[in-house]
Amino acid sequence: MLILFCRVLLSIAGLLLFFLFDQLSANECLKLSVLLAACLLGVGGVLHAWRGNASASAITVLVRVVVPVFYLDVAIKGFLRGYFGMRPNPNAVLQAMFATDQAETGEFFLHNSVALAQAAGWFVLVTAAVLLADRQLQRRQAGRDSTPPGLPQKGFAVFMAALLVSLHVNTTMRRENPALFWPLRYQQYSAQLEAMKSMQHALTAAMAAPRDWNVRYAGEDARTVILVIGESTNRASMSLYGYPRATTPQLDALRSKLLVFNDVISPAASTVESMMTMLTPADIGNPDAWMAKPNLLMLAEAAGYKTFWVSNQTRNDGWIGLLAGEADESDFINYGTGRGENNFDGNLFQPFAHALRDEAPKKLIVVHLLGAHPSYDMRYPSRFAHFDRAHDAVSAQMEHQGRSSWIRSQRDEYDNAIRYGDYVLGTLIGMTEKAKTDRAASLLFVSDHGQEVGYNRNHAGHSASDKSGYEIPMLIWNNRQAPQSAAARAALESRPYQTDKLDATVLGLLKIETRYYAAQDDILSSAFLPVQRFMNGLRYQRAAGPLTRQ
Repeated sequence: MLILFCRVLLSIAGLLLFFLFDQLSANECLKLSVLLAACLLGVGGVLHAWRGNASASAITVLVRVVVPVFYLDVAIKGFLRGYFGMRPNPNAVLQAMFATDQAETGEFFLHNSVALAQAAGWFVLVTAAVLLADRQLQRRQAGRDSTPPGLPQKGFAVFMAALLVSLHVNTTMRRENPALFWPLRYQQYSAQLEAMKSMQHALTAAMAAPRDWNVRYAGEDARTVILVIGESTNRASMSLYGYPRATTPQLDALRSKLLVFNDVISPAASTVESMMTMLTPADIGNPDAWMAKPNLLMLAEAAGYKTFWVSNQTRNDGWIGLLAGEADESDFINYGTGRGENNFDGNLFQPFAHALRDEAPKKLIVVHLLGAHPSYDMRYPSRFAHFDRAHDAVSAQMEHQGRSSWIRSQRDEYDNAIRYGDYVLGTLIGMTEKAKTDRAASLLFVSDHGQEVGYNRNHAGHSASDKSGYEIPMLIWNNRQAPQSAAARAALESRPYQTDKLDATVLGLLKIETRYYAAQDDILSSAFLPVQRFMNGLRYQRAAGPLTRQ
């Protein structure tokens, strides 16, 4: 029995190695250590207690199967912690993982090959070291006589087996079991998706006669409002916001016609979680409000708007697909398998032009881009590869900061994607401006979330732990923009905002009065009131420095 204790301690030492090298939190390390010890001492102890020396080979098989499973689980969680900035429990991570299609999965592995290789290296090294040490323990014990297990050993083995079972009665501990962690998470995600569908259908049916919404249109006879939702766009890489590279020449030329808000952050670092608050009454403080209150499309239609949804993402995209399906007309040009496709956003021009030509007096057009979603080099035609291997102030600064050559290359590709996005957005604004000059028209552009591309660390991709994962552009073009003084314009553009309140601003642009409109959350309203903003559960402060706990 002593040798089994030693093997268990050796296995736990492997978990401690992952913890020491920041691949595992202290809380996770403790829980996994308890589960691993209970498993090996419970199952192995029972084998030893009732089979004696004959159990040695069975216990060895147990160790060589269970220990690598635990280590593989830790290596995966360690990778996800670095990629997402959080462990894979939050809905944001589950959505990103389980809503991913085959093409996007292949793209993900290609884009993150270095980080994945590091995680795989940790797994191989720790597993090999522990199993080799375990083999040495076995060799030392092989020639020694062992005392047949007595009643105390059998009692302890039964106790540990019972402990192993009882640990799984506790929901938290059961979910930490590596053999159950991912199946339970997938089950949770599937249940959420089904519940979401049921709730959305029930909500739509219940809101078919919106008498208590108190909806009233207070605008002109004809009005067009366009909401362009970017993907993974960080304002730090836009020359419109002072970036040294000329990544937004079209928007720069339009600057005098735009309101460019310079202190806006997203509510989350992932698409679905952000959009569930951007387009509904839900917000960070009340994320489930979308289940009981009407979303933007519902309110617009109740006010007499014809609604359009034009997208370069896939129709079957969970909650976003359900929302888009509520539009009077929807056009999804991406017939591939999702964000893993290299269908360019410029292909949206034709369906967008169709929506602009529609004779409805009041129109809400939502345009959902692929934007700068990784892999960045798939987001633009070759003629937009302006910054490949550029030697300029940006590349020099990144080299000075110690960014790897791969991260510097990723920044070049990301900036190319931003420049192509500028072309797309500039063209959409130009098309809107020319469509019907006698009609009031507004276009609001905002990204769902940002990206970390070497701004703060050697990482390229989504990040819930970096401000760059949240700091986004937001701008408004309006063909009926009232003249403002430079001071008033600067004060308006500097308003601090988080886009979980975006529905209020869009309702303001739509000129819709309703009980669900909160003027204090409308960034354009004279009644606007700033509120405390949060990133990943931490208080957000724009100035450089770490986030602070609530």
